[in-house]
Amino acid sequence: MREKYEITRIAAYLFILCLFCSGAVFGETLNSSNSVFDLSKQEFSGRPFKLKGQWDFYWNTLISPGQMLPEEKDIINLPEAWSLNKEYPIFGYGTYHATVYLPADQVTYGLSIPFTLSHYRMFVNGSLFAESGIVSLVHSKESYSVMPPRVLPLPEVQKLDILIQVSNQDDFHGGLTDAAEISPYTVLSLKKTRQELIEAILFGVYFITGLLYISFFISRRIDYSSLFFGLFCTVLSFRTILYGEYLILIFFPGLSMEFITAAGHITYYLAFPIFMRFIAVAFPLKVSRWLEYPSYLISLIFILLAVFLRHRVYIFFLTYYQILSVLGCLYIVTALVIYSKNKNIFARITIIGFVVFFAAAINDILYTQNIIQTFHMTPLGLGLFILTQASLMTWKIAIAFSQAENLSRELTVTNQSFRRFVPAEFLKYLKKEKIADIALGDHTQMIMSIIFLDIRNFTSMSEKMAPHDIFDFLNSFFDRVCPVIRENGGFIDKYLGDGIMALFPGKADNAVKAAVKMLDMLKIYNMHRDSCGYPPVKIGIGIHTGLLMLGTIGEAERMDGTVISDAVNLCARLESVTKEYSFNIAISEDTYNALENKDFAHVRSVGNIPLKGKQKLISIYELFNGDNAPLLEKKMKYKAEFELAVRLLDEKKFDQARSAFLSLKEKFPEDETTQVYLNKIRKPRTT
Repeated sequence: MREKYEITRIAAYLFILCLFCSGAVFGETLNSSNSVFDLSKQEFSGRPFKLKGQWDFYWNTLISPGQMLPEEKDIINLPEAWSLNKEYPIFGYGTYHATVYLPADQVTYGLSIPFTLSHYRMFVNGSLFAESGIVSLVHSKESYSVMPPRVLPLPEVQKLDILIQVSNQDDFHGGLTDAAEISPYTVLSLKKTRQELIEAILFGVYFITGLLYISFFISRRIDYSSLFFGLFCTVLSFRTILYGEYLILIFFPGLSMEFITAAGHITYYLAFPIFMRFIAVAFPLKVSRWLEYPSYLISLIFILLAVFLRHRVYIFFLTYYQILSVLGCLYIVTALVIYSKNKNIFARITIIGFVVFFAAAINDILYTQNIIQTFHMTPLGLGLFILTQASLMTWKIAIAFSQAENLSRELTVTNQSFRRFVPAEFLKYLKKEKIADIALGDHTQMIMSIIFLDIRNFTSMSEKMAPHDIFDFLNSFFDRVCPVIRENGGFIDKYLGDGIMALFPGKADNAVKAAVKMLDMLKIYNMHRDSCGYPPVKIGIGIHTGLLMLGTIGEAERMDGTVISDAVNLCARLESVTKEYSFNIAISEDTYNALENKDFAHVRSVGNIPLKGKQKLISIYELFNGDNAPLLEKKMKYKAEFELAVRLLDEKKFDQARSAFLSLKEKFPEDETTQVYLNKIRKPRTT
């Protein structure tokens, strides 16, 4: 049912586009008798009259205005190349003559002059009316500019004597291959404007469609058919402005005939192999490469011919390439029919548009060979074909979108589950889009700040709780503390039973602010515990900033993401210092130096302390922003005295250090760290 709907919709597209374009290309025909076009009795109903019929023709003679017309003349039917008459060669020159009678009214009439690669000079009533190129008796190696189709106002007289000097030294068909049109000037101008507008719209549609398909491929690189169809549309969009109304000459007047013809041929030689590749990718057949690759080579040869040879030479090879194109199109039809038999809806819709496009291409081949007298239909045929492909793309996107919605729901649930175990930041810094992309051994190096948090006396607390109470307690604690880490730009690397290891890729200030905020949250949490009759929770936090390696370790069937670095070990030792020296937050000198806003951090140096596993003493600071207000105020007040006592101790001036700490204890007895140092002086520290 859906297939029938799509086919019906595309048929409606084709019908509407045909209606849109049909009124802009046809005009009425007035056949002459003995080179006389009598329009004096004609009623111009809005469509121009084509001056199609018998014209006087003088071969190998360029007759100028005022000259007596020779008695010997030929009659030639226009529009028709003189080379179709076996008496005349392709290259040469001659003069056309006809008389036109206009109605005796006050209307200004105009003449629509079609494009031709033959050079001409047109005289009306003895005056030069229009010209294109240089009319010459012999071939010249110089390149002359050509004129696009034009509409010019005619003299306001009833009788027109038209004399056209024509020379052809370059094209495959000599002479005037299209008939001029005559009508009221406003009618012709309106028609030309409409035709230019249609071609401009077609160019825009083809070009934008090409970019859209190419962009679609760039965003989804598995669908190469989108790439080749996009390139095909882009190439043919430029071909659109190289034929018909020759819009390229409107924007770039003065282009030479050699450039325009070469560009037109090159778009043809590019479009065909690109389209072949599109079909081969979208609807592959086993024999496709035996037809594709030779067509690529032949197309390249023809492109080189158009680039390096003159038009009068490579134009004679065009017929062979047109035959190749027809054979290629038969292969394309075969491929589409085979896939259509397999109930491939995409092939069935494509074949509808391609048949129209193929018919338009055949028309253009016959038209360029001057076998039939129509007009260039490839732009219209391409438009119809693009409509079918656009419909297919819309359908594909709709199907993909529907599937994506279903998958998205499933993936959202799955990803949310995975993110509970694997931090999203872990994927980010390993430059992976999803967890499935992670491989064993993936790693990266970067500078981060590390936080180790530990719950004090957890072992003794857990001995008094049932197993499920332990989990409830830990989850309740982490539920309050962990959001603070994320809010300050960090992420949790792992839970350590009664502790947390968190990483902060950004500024060290973020880690410091997170640690202070966690102490604030702890105060609120303890108030809640106190109201429930539970003992308060105490924590210790260590912060260090340094280079670490983030990556995956394990084996093929079981791996884990982790960080490995001496900085991690040092941070873990820092956390143990907080318990040993009776304060809450310890930061390393590296972290303190990395702070951008040192004024925020209330710190005091606790000296150079030996850490387990470290040969060198480590300079450590106490961060006391999280202390209660009275304690914080006194630590700030006696900071200088405390740091002096610590410095004396580091310098092993034990007596002076003891005196300094005793003096400080009398002034600030609440400082437990001072008492720790007094106890340690009795037994001096060793490295």
